[in-house]
Amino acid sequence: MTDIELSPLTVVYRGLAPRQALRLSAALHEAGMRSFEVTMTGDRPMETIELLCRELPGDALIGAGTVSTPEQVAASAAAGARFAVSPHFDAEVVDRTRREGLLSAPGALTPTEIMTARNAGADVVKVFPINAVGADYLRQLRGPMPDLEVMASGGVTPALAAEVVAAGAKCVAVGHHLLGARPDGGFDPAELRDRTAEFLHAAGGTA
Repeated sequence: MTDIELSPLTVVYRGLAPRQALRLSAALHEAGMRSFEVTMTGDRPMETIELLCRELPGDALIGAGTVSTPEQVAASAAAGARFAVSPHFDAEVVDRTRREGLLSAPGALTPTEIMTARNAGADVVKVFPINAVGADYLRQLRGPMPDLEVMASGGVTPALAAEVVAAGAKCVAVGHHLLGARPDGGFDPAELRDRTAEFLHAAGGTA
């Protein structure tokens, strides 16, 4: 297990170019965000990870998302990523993530998938898509698995973030409900600050 700790709230970037992601990340960091996930389905993800690691303050935690192969894990680690998140469980991906010293957060949904991921060495299990099953699903899971550490992801709104944290989620991942849907990565600074504060408060952050 790694000693890396995810922040209560992680922002997920999908489809942003490196400089777009940097501009947005700088504004989010100023608003209190500390954990940033760059998906492999975006534009030049390794370049984005390298740029964020180089340009953001040292308390920013940068990771890779939608990681589906051991090779992506290795490339992400070389770029400076500290954690690797997947929408699914793959034992080889978890193993390579552990060997690279990154925090492992594979996706799972059923109790069998979740236990398999834990036994394979996952540090945190991403329960995805959480909006399809709701917060009470986590509460039920944590009955027989009280020490389960969960990242809740998928369609998370501020209200759902508060609910899953109350149900025992360790952290929450959020994308378009925080960032909006502007394809060029543009944002209104005041709106972004307000939404970030709302999500941080819901997820148990400092805002």
